[in-house]
Amino acid sequence: MLGAGGVVGQAYQAGVLAALEREAGWDPRRADAVVGTSAGSVTGTALRVGVPATDLAASLYGAPTSRRGGALLRRILPGDAGPLPAPSVLSLLRPWNLPSPALVARTLRRPLAFRPDVAAMTLLPRGRVDISDRAAGLDRLIGERWPEGLRLCAVRRTDGERVVFGDPGAPPARLAAAVLASCAIPGYFCPVAVDGTEYVDGGVHSATNADVLTRAELDVVVVVSSLSAAHGNANGADGLVRRAVHRRMRREITRLEEAGTAVISLEPGASSRRAMGLRAMAEDRSPAVIEAAYEETRRRIVATPFLASLGEPLPAASAG
Repeated sequence: MLGAGGVVGQAYQAGVLAALEREAGWDPRRADAVVGTSAGSVTGTALRVGVPATDLAASLYGAPTSRRGGALLRRILPGDAGPLPAPSVLSLLRPWNLPSPALVARTLRRPLAFRPDVAAMTLLPRGRVDISDRAAGLDRLIGERWPEGLRLCAVRRTDGERVVFGDPGAPPARLAAAVLASCAIPGYFCPVAVDGTEYVDGGVHSATNADVLTRAELDVVVVVSSLSAAHGNANGADGLVRRAVHRRMRREITRLEEAGTAVISLEPGASSRRAMGLRAMAEDRSPAVIEAAYEETRRRIVATPFLASLGEPLPAASAG
């Protein structure tokens, strides 16, 4: 499970996954399923098309990559798109949308499931930053193919319903469009149309969406949550958000555990949070974030035998 978190969140994921690959001997590309939300959709897609976690980290750090991993990254990542414009609070002062008939109907149909925070995101002014060109390379490489086991979370703009592209029953989508939809922050990026329906960032529903795998019958799920805080302990300007994301993640993890799945959650500690700062789209912070995330994860691996054993083969079932 790879959660939301912007550019610094993607750097955090790269540092964590690189440590799991090098220190625990576990290659995240071998996971039976990969679920990505927003920044996590970019990371998860890169893994699923064959980019090693260490190359993801090296690329964001500005260090050399392997030949094959570097070649894949050059094909799927925008090399000359330039930095994204900073989000502006002024953009939220434009006229907001009225509740759509679909949102009203969904609320009346399932009133106990109504979430004011999600509903508010559907009312935000339409984002103006077009990110469609940033997935052009991925679309040329993958086209209509869909990597096995990849699920990408987005939210339908009209009614706030979560849609998991790659799931059976989900609308068919080109991979590039699904990644863009999962990343389309409301009020900032333009919504992304898939088969005539507009979608926005999957983090609107949940920053982690860990409960997507509740019925997958997996032995172990690893949740990398960039927007929360280790143990829910966070102060400062972003403390309220990080604690709220942690609480929601814990509820999702409880559902997984009740379904018989062991869960390992990896969240930013104090050093990673300091490196990440308060600007989610700050591209200049990636090296420091990767270093902090790698070191925190390395220490966690040393202190957690179960996590250290991720790279070992599962024991064979005993004969009955």
